[in-house]
Amino acid sequence: MSEKPTFTEGLEEVEELGLTDLGSLAHWSVSSHKAGCGVEALRSDDHQLFWQSDGPQPHHLDIHFSKRVSIERVSIYTDYELDESYTPSKIKILAGSGYHDLLEVTEVDLDEPQGWTHLVLDGLREDGVLKTYLLRLLIPANHQHGKDTHLRAVKVYGPRKHMVMDDSIFAFTTPQMFSEQVIR
Repeated sequence: MSEKPTFTEGLEEVEELGLTDLGSLAHWSVSSHKAGCGVEALRSDDHQLFWQSDGPQPHHLDIHFSKRVSIERVSIYTDYELDESYTPSKIKILAGSGYHDLLEVTEVDLDEPQGWTHLVLDGLREDGVLKTYLLRLLIPANHQHGKDTHLRAVKVYGPRKHMVMDDSIFAFTTPQMFSEQVIR
C-alpha cells in the first residue's frame, strides 16, 4: 500500500501538472468561523492551521473572482486522524456568476480522508475546465455527525497560460520577461 503524499508533496504534484493556483485572484469568505480559524488560516500554506466553522450546518466557503476564470480542479486538504468528527464526509461544489444562480457541478463523499482530495472538473465542458465567477464549497455533513467542520487547505487550480510574446530567438514566455526585454 503506497503512502499518501505529504502536504508539500501534494502541492508539488499539482504544480508538475502545469496548473496554476488561482486563489490569490479571489475574495474568500466563509459562512462562520471560530476566532483565529478563519480564511487566513485556510489560505496559509501551513497544514497545522485550519478553518473551523462555528454555526449550524450546512457550512460553506465562497471563492469569488472579479472576472470569469477557468478552473480545472479544486484541491482540499483534510486530516481525519487529527480532526475526526470535524472532518467533512460530503462536499458539494456549486458555481455561478453570482449568489443568485449557483448550480451544483459536482459532489464527493469522503471516507475518513487523509491528505489531498482533488476534485477534477474536466467532465463539465469539452475544454476540460469550469468557467465561473463564483465557486461555493458546501459542506452538508461531517463524519460521526459532527456539527462544525475543519478544512486545512483549499486550492483552486486553472490551466497555466503558455504565452509566447515574440517569435525571435529569445522568445519570452512570461509577461514580466517580455516587458523587460528592451532597454529604454
